Amino acid sequence: MTRVERKAQKLEYKVVEKYALILFDFDSAAIKERNKTVIDRVTARIKELPEATVTILGQTDIIGTEDYNLALSLRRAQSVYQTVMDSGISSPERVTSKGNGPHNPPYDNASPEGRSFNRTVTITLEYATAE
Repeated sequence: MTRVERKAQKLEYKVVEKYALILFDFDSAAIKERNKTVIDRVTARIKELPEATVTILGQTDIIGTEDYNLALSLRRAQSVYQTVMDSGISSPERVTSKGNGPHNPPYDNASPEGRSFNRTVTITLEYATAE
C-alpha cells in the first residue's frame, strides 16, 4: 500500500444521509403516488453512490399490539425495498430492510400528528468520503 493510499484511508469520513418522507395511512403498507416521487429521488441518490450501504427501516405508531406493529413495520419496509429493487439497483446485497414497529419512534406518539408521522419508512445511506 502506498503512502497516499494510507493517508486517504485515514482521512475518510463517514457520511449518513437519512430520508423519512415516506408516510403511510393507518394500518397500511401501500405506497401512495406522492411517496413514489420521494422514493424515486432517493433511489436516484442510491444509484449515485454505488459504495453506500442502504438500510430501509419501517416504523409504526403505538396503536395496536407490539407483534402486529412489528409485522406491519416490516411490510412497510419490504414495500419500499421492493420499489427500490424494481428501479434497477445494480448491487442488491448492499440494501437491507427491517421493521422497527413502535420502538425508537422518530416523533412523539403522544399527539395524533406525531403518530401519523411515525407511520413511516426511513431510508439511511451510509458511505465514506475523504471530503
